[in-house]
Parts: sequence; structure tokens; C-alpha cells
Amino acid sequence: MSAPAGGRVPGDALRRLIARAGAAPGGPRPSPSSPPSPSSPLSPLSPLSPSGAGGVAEPEGACELCAAPLDAPHRHLLDLAARELRCACRPCSVLFAQPREAPSAEEGGGGRYRLVPDRRWLLDDFDLDDATWDELGIPVRMAFLFHDAAAGRTALFYPSPGGPVESPLEPALWRRLEEANPVLRRLTPDVEALLVNRTGAAAEHWIVPVDDCYRLVGLLRTHWKGLAGGPRVWDAVGGFFTELRQGSAIVTPAGHPTHIRGGTR
Repeated sequence: MSAPAGGRVPGDALRRLIARAGAAPGGPRPSPSSPPSPSSPLSPLSPLSPSGAGGVAEPEGACELCAAPLDAPHRHLLDLAARELRCACRPCSVLFAQPREAPSAEEGGGGRYRLVPDRRWLLDDFDLDDATWDELGIPVRMAFLFHDAAAGRTALFYPSPGGPVESPLEPALWRRLEEANPVLRRLTPDVEALLVNRTGAAAEHWIVPVDDCYRLVGLLRTHWKGLAGGPRVWDAVGGFFTELRQGSAIVTPAGHPTHIRGGTR
């Protein structure tokens, strides 16, 4: 799940999932060399295009552990040794289920596989001001952060047309965020992320399964056109966040629920 520091893009281990999040194999892909333009929603001051249908269904196939047919939708397991996300059928998901609370870095979730959680929390009144956001030093208005247990640190990524890109994160900055928002201490290492959306007028923060973050990246990779992305990609991204709002519980920065949307998580 991690990538080398210095803004490099992770390898094929993550692109397997990203490809599933988009169109059928062999379809058009945006050029990784196409940077966001100043008028793109990835740029700091530009608005997000109107919302549209952004839901993405993964293709049916076989469980990557036991080869049984997969349900749609289905869960994922993180292979801790290979650092790959693997599709899992329902029995395998149950077999590798872990408690909700985050294990310690030393425990690492236990065994070779860790089930990617299915809880989605919209964090109400999350404390991340503009000055702190600027300290992240990333060129876009979306980001996701998760604990890399093997490296013993928190990793910061942002989505791009070429895939997820890692950016350096000062440990002191993350500690400040945790102190201001204790709910972050409940992130399950490697498989749950803080997802931030500051496109346009948005200032939204979630705890989500890490595969949601790579589905978002997959939307950019699949639909990006030209320098600004084009309306199709931003309709898809807007739809992604709309569905995320509808399916998330609203939780305070201390981790207390305030209201439930779309069922209990």
C-alpha cells in the first residue's frame, strides 16, 4: 500500500484495484503526464463540476483466496506480505474479520491478511484549518492518509490522473491532527484512511475503507481527458462523494455518532 517517498506513484500492486474501479480493460486511459491545469478541480481555487452518476461496480470474478464466485459488491483483503488488495468472497471475509478497534502496529492485524473494514464515517466539525491544510504541501484539493504499519508512519497520498501519488508528511503535523481529532486514533492500520475533500467550497473529512480511496483514484484514471479532466471525470467524482455522504454515519471528532445515514456502520 505504501510507495517510495518523493512523489512517486505506487506500482502494479495498487493499479490492479484501480483498473477494476474504471472501465473495462483496454479502454482509454488518461495520460499520466497530463498535469492538472489552473482551471481543473484538482487545482486549489477551482470549483467542482455538478454532481452526476459516479457509482462504480466492480466486475464479477473469483475470490483471490479460494476461487469461489464473488458477490457484487464484495469485500477486499490486504495481503500484508505482498502489500496487495485481494478480492474476497463472503466466507473468506468472515474468516479474516478483525475487531473494529485498530490493532497496535506491533500486532499488525495478525496473520498474512487483514480484512478491509466497511465502516464509513463522515466526521462532523473536523479540525483541519486552511493553514494546516497548506502545510501538507500537496498540489490538489483531495487527499487520503493512512497508517503504514510496516513503515511505522502515517502515509499521505493524493489522487492524480496517473494514479495515487505519495507526498512527504511531517509526523508532528499528524500528531497535531490526532490531538485535535481523537477519532483518528481509531483508524485501522493499512486498511482505513482519512479521506479529505476540499474541492470547490467543500470541506469534508471521512474515515473510509482504503479501497474507497483507490476507487476514487480509478475514476480519475479512467475518465480524465486533456489538461483539465473534462466534465465526465468531475461528474463521476461528484457522484462518488454524493454516494459517500448518503452511505456514511456522521461522527464527531471524538468518535461519537451524531446521526446515521444509509444504515448503521
